[in-house]
Amino acid sequence: MSATHPAKPQPTRQKTAAAAAHGASPLLDQIFDDIKGRIEQMSLEIGERLPSVRAMAASRGISNETVLRAYDKLTAAGYLQARRGSGFYVAQGARQVGKAAALEAWSRPSTTYWERLVQADRFPGGSATGSLPADWMDAKSVSAALQVLAAHPRNELFGYAGSQGGLPLREAISARLGAAGIEAGPERIVTTAGASDALHLVVWSFLAPGKTVVVEDPAPFIHIQRLLASGLNLLHVRRQEDGPDLEQLAELCEKHRPSAIFCSSILQNPTSTSLSMRKAHQMLKLAEQYDMWIVDDDTYGDLLPRSRLGAVARLAALDQLERVIHIGSFSKTLGPGVRSGFVAASSERLERILLMRSVSSIQAPALTDQLVHHLLVQGDYERHCERLHKQLAQAGKALLDKVRARGWEALDTGSGMYLWVSLGQGVKARAVWSTLFAQGELIANAEAFSYRAEMASFVRLNVARTDDRMLDLIAQAIEASSKAA
Repeated sequence: MSATHPAKPQPTRQKTAAAAAHGASPLLDQIFDDIKGRIEQMSLEIGERLPSVRAMAASRGISNETVLRAYDKLTAAGYLQARRGSGFYVAQGARQVGKAAALEAWSRPSTTYWERLVQADRFPGGSATGSLPADWMDAKSVSAALQVLAAHPRNELFGYAGSQGGLPLREAISARLGAAGIEAGPERIVTTAGASDALHLVVWSFLAPGKTVVVEDPAPFIHIQRLLASGLNLLHVRRQEDGPDLEQLAELCEKHRPSAIFCSSILQNPTSTSLSMRKAHQMLKLAEQYDMWIVDDDTYGDLLPRSRLGAVARLAALDQLERVIHIGSFSKTLGPGVRSGFVAASSERLERILLMRSVSSIQAPALTDQLVHHLLVQGDYERHCERLHKQLAQAGKALLDKVRARGWEALDTGSGMYLWVSLGQGVKARAVWSTLFAQGELIANAEAFSYRAEMASFVRLNVARTDDRMLDLIAQAIEASSKAA
C-alpha cells in the first residue's frame, strides 16, 4: 500500500485573484519579499547596489522582465532607488517604509531656517531661492501687457476685482483647468495673491486650532510653518518617488483620523516628483474611507512639460473637486513679484472661503488680475512656459551630472526647479549650512522641509541658480564639517 502524502498547499482563490488583479506573480512577490526582508534585517546596507537585472535573472533562472518588475515594485514602495545607467540601490529611507511617525515629532515651528529662505534672494548665488532668474522671465510680454492696461479707464485699473476676482481671469483659469481634465467653472474659482495666500484662505476657512492634518515629508516649508502657526497637530507621511507612502498614510488615518492632507500632485517641492495614477486613485479611496479632504498645491504645475502629463495625475482631475481643493499659481512662471494664484473648490467650500476672505483681504486687486488675464489670453504664456521647460531640463541635467560626479545622490525627475540632493551618508546638512552661513552664503538644507533623521544629509538645489562656485563651497563645507566632527 502506497504511502499517503499530504496535498501540497495551494494558494487560496482570493490571493490568486488579488495577485492577478495587480499583475503580480509568485516569482515577482518572492523577489520583492526577499529583498524587503534583507533590507529590514540589515543584511543589505543603505546605499548598497543590487545585482543587475540580468545577473539577478540568471542567478534565479527567471526572465529579466520578472526581475525588473520586482525592482520597480520595490522602488515604488520606497525600498530601492533607481539610478539611470547605474542600476538599483537601497534607498536612504528604506528601513522606515511603513513605519508611522509620532504625532509629537511636529510640535512647534522651526524658524531658524525657513525665515532666511524667504529672504534668500539677499544672499549671493541664489541656490536656496524658490524662484527662477529674472532673465528667464518674459519681461517683453509683461511690459507690453502693462502698456495695454494703462489705456484702460482708471476706475477699472485701480479698483477691486470683486470678492472672487476678475471674471475674465477666472474664465481663463477655468479653460486651463478644463484642458487638464478639471471641470471647474468660473463660479468655483477664487483668484488670490499667489499660492501662499490661497493656502492661508483654505487653512483659515476650514481648520481650527487643535485639528490634526497630514503633511508630506519632505514638504514645502510654507506648508509646515503655516499649519503649525495655525495651532494644528501635524503628522508627516513619507514622500516617495511617485507620491506619499500609502501604507503609512493608511496607518496614520486609522490611528489619528486627520481632517485633511496637504500634498502636491505635480513637481512637489522640494523633490520635483509627481503623483502616479495608481497612488492618486488610492489616495482618493483613503480620503473617502476616513472622511478626509485633500489640499493639492499645484504651484509648480505649469513647469511640467506637456509630454509628461500622461504619466502623472492631478487629484482634482480624478475627484472633480468633491474632496479635493486645488491651489494654483502663476508666480513661478511670471515672476515672484507677480503675486497671482487661485483656489478651485466645490461650491459649498467656496462659500466658506469667500466668507473668510471678506474679513481678510476683502477683494482681489484688479490690476494683477487684468495683467495675468492679458498674459494668459493675449500674451505668449504657453510659449514662455515651453521655453522654461527646455531651460529647466537642460540646467537640471547639467546640475545632476555635476552632483553625481562629486559622489552625491539625487533623483533624476527630468523636470522641475529643484534637485533634492543627499550630500552623502553621515553628512549633516545642518553643519554644512552653518559653515556656509558664517561665510555669508545660504543653502536650503533639509531642516526647512523635513523632520526625519534620515533626511539630515539632504539639501534642495535650485537648478537654474546653482553654479560650480556654489558646488565647490558646499564640498568645502562638507570637508570642514567632517574635520570638525
